Amino acid sequence: MTSPVRVVLRWSVSGVIALVFLVLMSSSTSFFHTVYGGDAAIFRVIGSAMQHGQELYVDVWDHKGPTLFFIEWLAQTIHQGRIGLFILQTVGLTVSLALIASIARRFTTALGTVGVIALVLAVLTFTFEGGNLSEEFSLPFIVFVLYGAVRALDDKTSQGVRDVVLFAGMGAAFAFVFFIRANNAMPIAGIFAGLLVQLILRHRPFVKRFVVAILGFLGLTAVIILWFALRGTLQDMLNATFWFNLLYVEDASIRPKVAAYIGTVVFAAALTLAGIIAQLLRHGARRSTWMVGLGLGIGSSYAVLAPTTSYAHYLTLILPMIAFGAVMLLDALRGWMHTVIALILVLASTAVAADQVPKAIHASGAIHAAEAAYEAELLDVLSVVPEDQRGEVFPWSLPATFYLMTDTLPSYKYFITQPWWGSVDPQVVKDSVAHIAQTRPQWVLAPASGVSNDDLQALLDRDYHLARSNDRFALYELNDAG
Repeated sequence: MTSPVRVVLRWSVSGVIALVFLVLMSSSTSFFHTVYGGDAAIFRVIGSAMQHGQELYVDVWDHKGPTLFFIEWLAQTIHQGRIGLFILQTVGLTVSLALIASIARRFTTALGTVGVIALVLAVLTFTFEGGNLSEEFSLPFIVFVLYGAVRALDDKTSQGVRDVVLFAGMGAAFAFVFFIRANNAMPIAGIFAGLLVQLILRHRPFVKRFVVAILGFLGLTAVIILWFALRGTLQDMLNATFWFNLLYVEDASIRPKVAAYIGTVVFAAALTLAGIIAQLLRHGARRSTWMVGLGLGIGSSYAVLAPTTSYAHYLTLILPMIAFGAVMLLDALRGWMHTVIALILVLASTAVAADQVPKAIHASGAIHAAEAAYEAELLDVLSVVPEDQRGEVFPWSLPATFYLMTDTLPSYKYFITQPWWGSVDPQVVKDSVAHIAQTRPQWVLAPASGVSNDDLQALLDRDYHLARSNDRFALYELNDAG
């Protein structure tokens, strides 16, 4: 049994590591950087809008699930701006690292545990992409389920009340991630599938545990469904979270999976496969954890390979797979071989991180410079808008950074990148143009290159005049304004 001192030390060290990592790498929330980010800015704006009373999916909209925006709302409730998000990020990464360390210590030495943590952090340096993304907030829940699976396979673990609570929590964690983004929950589905087979192979009780896990999943799902049903927005939530995403998967433009992306997946798969084979050779099919590793590997690989796009932050979902692959491999090794592999993990991961962190900081500096130039032109074109009317500007085909740079909140649910959303669901553009025609906002801000929509252009030509423009923006004012 682990002593309380070791537990406190593990969590304390994990917290310090998480804090340092986020200060260096979370460019969208760290005080060390001033980058707004892409999706990170969208999520932050939605969290702010909710904190100010706007209704999710009705007043402000995105196609991620509601539990992600609950996190964003909670962050803005704790402290508006970056700080609240940074606090929740620190909590989440601390939980992830501490639980990974706890898993590792069940199978390997202190040096091996350091090697596993170092490997996870090294990979995270180039999958993090500025932070405040759905995969980052999914990570602690995935690791928690993996921890629960490993604990369930421990012969020394009791099957009393704590076991029931654990499986209920695992089921709830599955639901929480599913309602962040269904694809993010695939690693958890793989863990549960592998655990089921492993428990059967070991002739261990599983029916009660899985019934409890299912009840945990259904319980949190019922709470989410009931919440939106009582607010009369259930259909809006389901349409955004599931229906729109089905269209997105079918119709989104394909971003070719670059060599580094595929290489990371191949590395993770090879490491996991090596761990599975080593486990089978050392412990046999019944006494090893190979099926959990296999299920996690298949679920994680599907999660990052199935989407048509291939952004690096998707790869955050395979971090538990990488960690467990290393743990399985180290568990099967003995003597000098175990020490050598553990040492290689530490040294190689440290070298990768030492190379990657400065590059990531430099990249965030370049993004900051680009955002600063963007902000300067934005404020220039808005200079003709009275300060108290900034919130009346309707941005067309602009990123969410508009709201962060102007310190305003959305006035319509499709508040940014309407043509991009419309490429997935044409109704978005139709509804947005109809909204402008009906509400007649005093100001419409669009890219200088044009609005790329005939109906909106006709509306602007008829009812608006060009008030100011520069190389990046065109600001239109309502003809009868004032």
